[in-house]
Parts: sequence; C-alpha cells; structure tokens
Amino acid sequence: MSTQFFLEETDIDTLINLLLRSQQSRTREALCVSIGIDPKRLSFIRDSSESDFFLLLIRYLNEIGEQEALCKLCCKELLPVFHHGKYAPILSEIAAKLNCNQKLSQNFTNNQQPTVLSSSPAPSVSVNPFIQLAKNKFIRYSVIVIIGLAGFVSFIQSSKLSSNADTTEQPVSLSPTAKSNKSVNQQIIDIYQEVLGRKPTDNELNSNVNLLENRQAELSNIRAWITKTSSLLQDGNVISLECLGNQYTGLRFLDSRIKNNNVSLGSSNIDASTKWKVHIINNRVVALENQGVINGSKWLDGVTADDSVKLAPNTKGGYTGTKWTINILGDGVVALDNQGKSKWLDGVTADGSVRLAPNTEGNTGIRWRISKQ
Repeated sequence: MSTQFFLEETDIDTLINLLLRSQQSRTREALCVSIGIDPKRLSFIRDSSESDFFLLLIRYLNEIGEQEALCKLCCKELLPVFHHGKYAPILSEIAAKLNCNQKLSQNFTNNQQPTVLSSSPAPSVSVNPFIQLAKNKFIRYSVIVIIGLAGFVSFIQSSKLSSNADTTEQPVSLSPTAKSNKSVNQQIIDIYQEVLGRKPTDNELNSNVNLLENRQAELSNIRAWITKTSSLLQDGNVISLECLGNQYTGLRFLDSRIKNNNVSLGSSNIDASTKWKVHIINNRVVALENQGVINGSKWLDGVTADDSVKLAPNTKGGYTGTKWTINILGDGVVALDNQGKSKWLDGVTADGSVRLAPNTEGNTGIRWRISKQ
C-alpha cells in the first residue's frame, strides 16, 4: 500500500467545505460505498460531526494512499455539483494533482464511466461530462436533450441552494441588519459545542469574533479550523509549537536545549528538543512531554510563583504547572493557559526567552502554531 500523501492541507480544507455544501441529504455509508470504501472499515463513521467525519475520511484516504477513492470523491461526487463557478477550476487542480484522468480510466469499465473523464492521459481534468458520452453513436442524437435537461436541473438545484442554504455557509455580517436568526456569538458557541463537545472560552470566542469582524474568515472556515486543530492535539501525537510573536528574530520554536531545566525559543524544529508529545488529561487540558530529554525532567511546567517556564520530572505532586488548558484561536493556532489561572505560555521572540504572561492583552507571544511531527 502506498504511503504517498497526495493532498495538502489547503486541498483537504477545500474538499471538506464542498462536501459540507453538497452532502446535505446523503448518508455517510452511501458516500463511502460510492467511492469504493467499505464503511465498516471506518471506526469514525459514527459519533462525529459532519465536518469532523469528512476531515477524518479525507485524511485517512490520503494517509493510506487511496488515490482511486480520492479521485472518485473529487470527480464523481463533487465536480458534477460544482462544475460551474469558482470551485470548478479549484477542483480541477486537485484532480490533476491526484492524476485522476489516468487513474479512473484504468479502473472504470465502459458501463461505469466516471463523471469527468478525458480521453487522453493529460494531467488536466475536463469539466464537460458529455465529451465521452458524445462518442457513443446510440446517444449522440440525445446530447442536445440531455444538455437541456441538465441545465434545467442545475437551475432548480441552484434555486434551492440559494433559498435553503445553511447559515454556516453564508458570508457573516455583524451589522444590526444581519438576517441570521442566531447571533454570531451563539453560532460560534454552537460550532465549539458540536465539534469539541464544549463551549468556547472567552478568549476563543473573542478571537473568532475578531476574525469574522475583520473579514478574515467565515463560519465554515472556523468550523474546519477547529476540527483540524483538535485533530492535531490527539493523545500520543508529537507536535512542535511555533511562537507567533510579532518581533521576528528567527527564534520561534519551543525548545528544551537550555541548562537548569529551563526552556527557550529555538530557530528550527528539526531536532527532538523541539518536539512535544501530547498527553490528554481531559477534554481541554493536556500535558506536554519533551522528546529530546531521555533521562531527567521533560514535562513542560509553568511555575506560577515566579512566572518562569521550566521542565519538571513528572506531572504529579507539586508540579501542578505541567497541566495546560487549550484555547483554539485559529487555523492550527492555540494559546496555553497554565492551570486556568490566567498565566499564559508566552514566547518573547525578541530575545528567545519563554515565560508566563499574566494576560493575553498585548502579548502576541501567547499565540502558538502547532504542527504534527
């Protein structure tokens, strides 16, 4: 089985967004069968939100190298729905990256043609599904009728979508004349509740409201970001933490390479000293174990007595600062609140030091981008 990764994170986010728009009345099992995947193989098919399921499905297919299933998802499921408008060229690029023309032409029989297929093995994807059909004499004279019917169906579907679209798919307006039945705050609360099973913290809520106010995101983006970020923080995952402080000096990755069990910011994340294993304490609280320390203190510890950040030998006893509350603030961006005492993990990018900040106001170093290693 191939271990090649075909899709990048931006491609995965695009497919999730389009699946959320197109799969409104279809079961998860039917989707899996359509793309050639046995739903019984998927442990996550139940007990997850729609966006979480799509994220896990695409990541799973990508990681195990299921190129054919990804092609069917892109070309058979999505391109017929989004064959017009701004998403058509984006889907075509993803299909070309997957080399879908060649893959589908090798695996489909004559009576099982893919929705979009080119007669040549060129890496581009045709978005006209009638080119192949027109080659068949039996239906050549029916093409005009089919085109007319397809146009009519497309018009009806577009009308339904425009009148019945979910509020999470509409551009968000925070003006008093907004037509949404729910306040923006409540919609964000609902997203956190649905994806994570909890309400957002004040910092999470304020951060996402600011993104919406500044037109840097829509509600559909926020849902995808929360889903993606929470998947990076699964128990046992190894991550790096990149400080997003606004004084860029090249020192940005949380690093254990310093004496006296202190931590600092390093310039790269290629060494084990900048890798941290996630240990889930509960729904929002984690402990972080440094992977560069073999014997000795290796747990990230916020010492609230003097606002220092060090490494502790374990997470028990008096080392209460080894437990960190997660705040998801954006796409892979978190803030770490030490024991919920408003003592925030703060990287000072100007000099590479790490400390505890008393609050989040004006401290850009409390924002950390996490990446799975």
